[in-house]
Amino acid sequence: MNNTYNLKNWFKLGLISLIIVALYGTTMRYKIAFNFPYLEQKNIMHAHSHFGFIGWLSHIIYCGLALNIFPFITKIKQKKYIILIAANLACALGMLISFTLYGYRISSIAFTSLTILINIIFTIAYIFDSKFFPKNNPSKYWAITGLLLNIVSAAGPLSLAYIMTNKVINFNFYLGSVYYYLHFQYNGWFFFGGMAMVSSILPLEFPSIKKYYYAFAITAIPTFFLSILWAKLPLWLYIITVIATIIQFFAWVMLVYKGYQFLKNKEITTRPKWVNILFYAAAFALTIKFTLQTISVIPSLSQMVYGFRPIIIAYIHLVLLGVFSLFILGYLFQKQIFSPSASLKFATLLFLIGVILNELVLAIQGFAALTYTPVPFINEMLFAVAVILLSSSIMLFAFQKKNNKI
Repeated sequence: MNNTYNLKNWFKLGLISLIIVALYGTTMRYKIAFNFPYLEQKNIMHAHSHFGFIGWLSHIIYCGLALNIFPFITKIKQKKYIILIAANLACALGMLISFTLYGYRISSIAFTSLTILINIIFTIAYIFDSKFFPKNNPSKYWAITGLLLNIVSAAGPLSLAYIMTNKVINFNFYLGSVYYYLHFQYNGWFFFGGMAMVSSILPLEFPSIKKYYYAFAITAIPTFFLSILWAKLPLWLYIITVIATIIQFFAWVMLVYKGYQFLKNKEITTRPKWVNILFYAAAFALTIKFTLQTISVIPSLSQMVYGFRPIIIAYIHLVLLGVFSLFILGYLFQKQIFSPSASLKFATLLFLIGVILNELVLAIQGFAALTYTPVPFINEMLFAVAVILLSSSIMLFAFQKKNNKI
């Protein structure tokens, strides 16, 4: 696909973001396992999480959504999306530096606010330009819904900024703001944006996924309340939450089943078979996520799980690494942004191994925390896994081959 504004380079810049996220994760693991008196751990954590969301995942999804719409708009219209993608990445870097040095201060809040403004502008532009999509294009509504839910999620970090700057002592308000943001990011923006990207790589004769879109769209907001069952919701709201959760679970199971039945005998010639491992792994991780989400409708279990930090960390990494990051790598190969090679295959599979090991060790730590059982060398193991993820991320960037312009 020949466009004046080469999106491939912006996708590749996203890999540098992945390296930065992995570097910060490794630094945090090192500080926990060994002695490293420099840099404030809480500041590194905020920088790691915010940049992971904005500089890595959001950046790639913006690029993916732009790639979906570029064939149907003029080069002048394409330019505004490139400018917005560049501005978002620049603000993400500003957030990274500000959070690292100062934590929640005026500078980091300002950059956060700018990313929200960029998202609003991107959303308005995308909704306006969506009229140029062909009528049968399946990605349009997934993309717009994801962008809108990204705006909805902005209330979370804005609330956190208010809490931090005004030193508001209200733990439930703080926890609710965190879970609100997380939910509308990975169950909203990342999921719907990712599904818009999925829609663009499915065969044209793939069965319509429109009905699945409606199932996830109408349940996106109610399922938020799963995260705050500890707030003693009224019975009617709890019932709605349970129904929405069950709808999501069965919608996902049916989508995976019918999709697999359709694709299992269809030869996909645009990617090597080993790339399919990334898509299978991401789908499996997302199935685990929906299963855990459904189990958590039991209030006592939900309170227990959300009360243990190691389990929360394991769950977040399952979604952000196991689901979305693995899918993104597969997508980059599927879209021929990367040319498959032996070296890239090695780096990709090493990253996959790192993700699996990370989840296994975090799961061990989480279950041990439930029984208050100490696990010898658990922090050292987590640091070793972080090194694997960092090393493989660097290799992914270093081994990529020069491709033709997208």
